[in-house]
Amino acid sequence: MKKPLVMLAWIALLMLVLTVCVYSFAVTGAQRRQIEAVAMQLSGPGRDSGGSPSPAPVATTLARAERHSITEMLAVTGSLVAREEIVVGAEVDGLRIVELLADIGDHVEQGQVLGRLDGSMLRTQLAQNTSMIAKAEASIAQARASIAETQAAEAEAADALKRTQTLGATGTSSPVQLLTRETQAKVAAAKATAAKASLRIAEAERALAEAQRSEIELKIARTELKAPAAGTISRRAARLGAVAGTVGEPLFQLVRNGEIEFDAAVPETVLPQIEPGQNVEVLLSGVSEAISGTVRLVDVSVDKASRLGRVAVALSRHPAMRAGIFARGNITVGRRQAVTVPLSAVLFGKDGAYVQLATDNVVETRNVETGFKRGSRVEIVNGLMEGQEVVVRAAAFARPGEPIVPVRNEAKAAGGG
Repeated sequence: MKKPLVMLAWIALLMLVLTVCVYSFAVTGAQRRQIEAVAMQLSGPGRDSGGSPSPAPVATTLARAERHSITEMLAVTGSLVAREEIVVGAEVDGLRIVELLADIGDHVEQGQVLGRLDGSMLRTQLAQNTSMIAKAEASIAQARASIAETQAAEAEAADALKRTQTLGATGTSSPVQLLTRETQAKVAAAKATAAKASLRIAEAERALAEAQRSEIELKIARTELKAPAAGTISRRAARLGAVAGTVGEPLFQLVRNGEIEFDAAVPETVLPQIEPGQNVEVLLSGVSEAISGTVRLVDVSVDKASRLGRVAVALSRHPAMRAGIFARGNITVGRRQAVTVPLSAVLFGKDGAYVQLATDNVVETRNVETGFKRGSRVEIVNGLMEGQEVVVRAAAFARPGEPIVPVRNEAKAAGGG
């Protein structure tokens, strides 16, 4: 029973192998015939006759080189800075900061109090000074009374001396009495002079005390840290409890009137093209729209190490502007008419920029010199004339020397201005 079963199994396996071989041969033959048919279709009459194949013309979109208004832009980089920064520091040494009334980002008006220093010691000195002034005024009153008294005594002594001198001329007064009267008159005059000097001393003491009072009052007024002008606080170094000093880091820094400008670094080679009043577009990271501005100042000097000059650009207000952040700018240095083509028509190779020029419906490669780029068009400085047609999307689909079927782009391209 086992031998017939084994024989049947071998016969079935042999038939399966034979079927697979026949199917593979049939499929291979059909594929070969299909490939040959495709080859016959691809081969033109020139192949059968032994000539070279002639490629079919390719439909290609063309555009004319047109003259447009070109805006010459100069790209620069730099940072946003405060146009004018004001520092506020302590004008009295050794006083502790006891109150802070403003912080970074706050807009403050001129004269607004930003913080206060401890003025208790100064107020004590002011009270002592008040006593000194009162004492000086009392001394002045006493000196004036003394002057009046000494002047009366001086007048009395002078009268007595005069009478004695008269009596002496008639012989009724002795020389000793005359000498006594003269001495009394001199003493009275000396006392009057001393009284006047005491008055001047008392008045000087009062003036000194009043000057000290003015100084103390000025120091008390300076315990209030006030904004010297309107602006926005850009930095605050003041801390509660810290002892303020007249030297060192300022307690507050303000951007005057909140004015931020663009400080651009410009190479010395293009610096002569920039003048005050030129329009500028400034771009900030994370801000989609450009911020408009104008050139306010062109520095008269150039850094000897970097060979860069400084250009200050006044900007319109924008909430995204912060002093210190990086910015890019485009300065409009002029406008002129120039020949332009679509930006997609220009390719770059080992020999530089080139376009595919269409002459009599045949593609020709033409090297060109490009200029400013603006929007979807680029300036052609050399290599093309106005009215010549170029391939709009230059690529390998249209090779030099091959015929094309022109499809002219009738849509009016936007100008480069």
